[in-house]
Amino acid sequence: MDADLLLDLKQVAAQVNWNGSAKRKAGSGAGLAVGVTDSEAIPVSTAIVRLLADASVIVMSGSTEVGQGTRTVLCQIAAEELSVPLETVTMHATDTNVTPFDRSTGASRSTTVMGTAVRAAAADLRRQLAEIGAEILKTKPEDIVLKNGEMIAGEYRLAYTKALHTYFGMPGGELIGRGYCRPGGGMSPIYPLFWETGLAGAEVEVDTETGEIKLGKFVSLADVGKAINPPQCEGQDEGAAMMGIGHTLFESLVYDNGQPLNPNLIDYRVPSFATLPAEFETILVENQDGPGPHGAKGMGETGIVAPAPAIANAVARATGARIRTLPLTPERVWRALNNKQ
Repeated sequence: MDADLLLDLKQVAAQVNWNGSAKRKAGSGAGLAVGVTDSEAIPVSTAIVRLLADASVIVMSGSTEVGQGTRTVLCQIAAEELSVPLETVTMHATDTNVTPFDRSTGASRSTTVMGTAVRAAAADLRRQLAEIGAEILKTKPEDIVLKNGEMIAGEYRLAYTKALHTYFGMPGGELIGRGYCRPGGGMSPIYPLFWETGLAGAEVEVDTETGEIKLGKFVSLADVGKAINPPQCEGQDEGAAMMGIGHTLFESLVYDNGQPLNPNLIDYRVPSFATLPAEFETILVENQDGPGPHGAKGMGETGIVAPAPAIANAVARATGARIRTLPLTPERVWRALNNKQ
């Protein structure tokens, strides 16, 4: 397991005042849960990184952007490796006619697996730049330092643009870096490649007369290894947690003889602003213990796993009623309370 579950659990417990839960008023309680899933992320990806004559960078990758922030993260990885401003790096839209192979976009694998391929491609470019800089500055490649879009050797500085113009003998040309990720070549051959880990803590108040649950505080923790883009990580985790809260408290398709009775968003309940937790906290744990760039590992999916058991555990501690069927509607909770009595 590439996570410290005990340390993670302690952080969540502290946020929901687990040790003080015995002093809560009747009908109130705190619950904790740990969610772990096998990502099934097959580590096969290929990337190309192009450095153009104006020192702009183009990342070519088969990973598809569906709102998870893949383009931004892969551009960040390339910019960091090449030591250039992020605004000079772009990523083309996926097109199987021109973009290199990627096994899939899914299983929380893009940052970890494709990120490894992009980093390798950018490292290939770094090697080429160092060799070009050594040729122009009459030194050894290992003496070249790449920083802020420049080649540095002692007191000499040479911008990438000037180096390319000198190397090609004209204001044109480009360098191409190639990167591969495969089992045993840039990535561990051990499966699962990484475990996706997320925890949740919930504070609830249960109206014992009606069975209604009020979610006072919810804490979601994602053990991400390294957050390449923290705001995007938080956004993914919050979205997943809200989906988890939705199927825990509200969402359920009702059928009659095989026909859905609530097939629309008027009758099918989903979380609204009125039903959000009064407090919502997101914690990112960065132990750099993942197999991806800078110790990153997949996240975003596990946030949906832990909310249900965390809230159900809180209800059980608050009322003594253990409910194992979702959603935890007021009627279901009320019946469980009365059956318990």
